[in-house]
Amino acid sequence: MKDYSLSNLSKIIFTDKSCPFLIAGPCALEDEDTCFSAASAIKRLSLELEIPVIFKGSFCKANRTREKSFHGVGMEIGLRLLDTVKHDYNLPVTSDVHTVEQLELAAEYLDIIQIPALLCKNTDLLHAAGGSGCIINIKKGAFITAEDMRYSIEKVKSRGNPKVLVTERGTQFGYIDTIVDFRSIAILKSFGCPIVFDASHSVRNSARRSEDPGGGSPEAIPVLTRCAAAAGVDGLFIETHPEPEYTLCDSITSYPLNELPALVKTFVKIYNFMKTINEESSQLSAVDRRGIYTPASNVRG
Repeated sequence: MKDYSLSNLSKIIFTDKSCPFLIAGPCALEDEDTCFSAASAIKRLSLELEIPVIFKGSFCKANRTREKSFHGVGMEIGLRLLDTVKHDYNLPVTSDVHTVEQLELAAEYLDIIQIPALLCKNTDLLHAAGGSGCIINIKKGAFITAEDMRYSIEKVKSRGNPKVLVTERGTQFGYIDTIVDFRSIAILKSFGCPIVFDASHSVRNSARRSEDPGGGSPEAIPVLTRCAAAAGVDGLFIETHPEPEYTLCDSITSYPLNELPALVKTFVKIYNFMKTINEESSQLSAVDRRGIYTPASNVRG
């Protein structure tokens, strides 16, 4: 079995593109047992499916709505946990950063720096991320159009760093549901970056607490994951936990760790099926010069 680990991560994601990749882990880092249990299961999944897997865990949850919500274990403990996962399980690691000061230290430990959705237009943070040399994953805000994400990408690349991912996590209308418009995948792909689908936050109802039964629609995660694979994303992002009902952050949309393999296997099957179809017919869809998705039949050769 192939071991997709640290040394060839950039080559697989940006050059080979021979298989999909997975970003998975707990929403927030908690204790060692939870962290390492998730890391062990995710590593086994990587080896079984022969796909690269990046372990995700946030050391700081600066964007929580309420003061009394869990805001993370802190940078020192969090980076120590991620460093252990990296070296003991030979997994690339990622976490989100919220300030330039956080980024400068975190870049010494992280393989992928995640820019939170609420900060996806923050110029100083994006410039600092571009200068870090790390792979940068920009989470698309629910308040921004797919077309406008090109400017966030440009801010990172302007610092000489072409290694940019963009994660689609839906668009919010009004105060309740987050809606995923899968036309955005084609638009985002036209900017030349690998595109990731966040199956967890795409089903959140941010008007309610994450532990509230009405705080999300986790039953929609499998069907949205299948749709994303069919739409042509390059990677899947999902937050997972051994016991979602007891997690300290986003419990309603944390996918059960023991059910993760079946979900990812289905994603990979559809990805491979669509890859075969696209190789057989490059005329299935196209993107015009403005970066707007148009049916192939309307594109002039």
